[in-house]
Order: sequence, then structure tokens, then C-alpha cells
Amino acid sequence: MTVHDGLPTELPPGATATVPPLSADHRLASVERAVHRMRERLGEVQCLSDHAEAALFSPFHFHRVFRSVTAVTPARFLAALRMAEAQRMMIRGAPRVTDVCTAVGYSSLGTFTTQFTRLVGMSPSRFKLLVDEHGDRRIGELVDTRGPVTSVAQDGDRPAPDEIAGEIVGGPATDGVLFTGLFPHGVPQDGPVGCAVTTAPGPVRLRPPDDGTYRVLAVRFDRDTRVADALDDPAGERRLIGAARAPRRGSRVRFSVRLRAPEISDPPIVVALPLLNRAVR
Repeated sequence: MTVHDGLPTELPPGATATVPPLSADHRLASVERAVHRMRERLGEVQCLSDHAEAALFSPFHFHRVFRSVTAVTPARFLAALRMAEAQRMMIRGAPRVTDVCTAVGYSSLGTFTTQFTRLVGMSPSRFKLLVDEHGDRRIGELVDTRGPVTSVAQDGDRPAPDEIAGEIVGGPATDGVLFTGLFPHGVPQDGPVGCAVTTAPGPVRLRPPDDGTYRVLAVRFDRDTRVADALDDPAGERRLIGAARAPRRGSRVRFSVRLRAPEISDPPIVVALPLLNRAVR
């Protein structure tokens, strides 16, 4: 059994739970109770059994229900919550990374730094530097100045053999910056393996690096949103999001992602999308 952020990322081999089928509303309400508990105890050691109890499930069944609702394990969700709080603290002026590390539940600075870098896409020190330098700038200005990480957004027939194609729907049609990325996990990590940056919903083509299994994640901000405000947004009030399973490269099957307001059961998006192109300079 693998352990991650104090919680197992996978159940022991052969572990099962014989529980009657539950309604979607029941599963969602149970997961939301667990997420509230995670948020309230970010600085504490957290155990799967405690969250399962809050959700009124056995640990094994809770793990399975949580993943079915959020698309990630409880451990990955908790790690993302902790990194979101770490970002918020650094944006709001926490003087030392060691203080942030302890406040979000890590006893080892090395472990915290590794997790932060993996989930946010850059080290804590690099994040602080870039926020200090660009935090007051507008997202539209920052993207327009440097250009996107990769930009592939066009309509057409069947995608090329190394592409996947689809569309982003919903949300305002103008005055936005829309990041659409490919990620191998439900929680974005290490930056997207393929990315397009556009100004409005519509057709998108992406180039995955291989024929692996990916999810398409889209995040939209108003172009006048300050970078610091976009990153310090625990309730998701300044963004619209959407996700879908990505088809295979070159497939005639197209993905469709509908933008919507974030919900409490959505894994926090902590990858620093507005700053990624600056991080690789």
C-alpha cells in the first residue's frame, strides 16, 4: 500500500467493501463532508479512517467513493489543498518557506518543497520570486507579452496523428484567457504535457507526448484579473473550469469540455498556469 501525505494512495490488494449502492447525491454529500474536514485540519496529521468516519463510510469504501466523485484519491486531494494554502500564504506575505511548510502539515521542508514543485510546477522560492515580480500584472497582459506555453487552437477535419481535437464550450465568449491542458492525473502536476492558450471557448487541438491516458483540463480567467488574485482564489470565484477524458492521438473521437464554476468536490488547481511560461525562462 502506497502512502502519500499521510493517506494511502491505493487500497491494499484484494480490499473490497460490500456496501449497498448509494445515490449520487449521497456520495457527493459524503465527500463534501470529508473535504470540509480536510480543509479545517490542514496543519494536522490526517488519517484515512478519520475522513471515512466523517463521510460515514468504512475506510475502504470511502476511498472508492471519494475517487469516483473527485477523480482523484483522498491523498492527492489533500496534497492539492495543502499546496493551495501554501500558495495563499506566500502570496499574502509569509516571510519564510519553513513557516508555510509547518502551517500546511509538513514536518520535512524537503518533502514540502518536492510536493510543491511537483504540483505547482516550480519551487517555492521560484514561485515567491515570480509572484513578487508579476503578481500585480493582469493575466491578459502577462500572456500577451510572453505568449502561451504552447498555442494550438484551430478548427478543421481529423487531427494529425500526433494530435487530439475537441472543443471548449460555455462561459463568456470574450475578454478571457483560457488555458486548456493535458494532464496525466486528475490533479494537475508539473505543468501540462500539452497546452493551448486562447481567448474564448471554441475548437482546440493539443499534442500529447505519447499515447498515454490523459485528462483535458480547461481553466478560464477574465483577462483583467491580477495574477496574484487568480492564484489566491481558494473558493474558485475568479475562474471557470471544466474537464474531460482525452481521446487517443489521431482519433476521430473529439473531447468536449464545458466550463462551469468550481465546486467543493473539485480538486484544487494549484499548478501556477499564469506563471508557467515565466518559470521556464
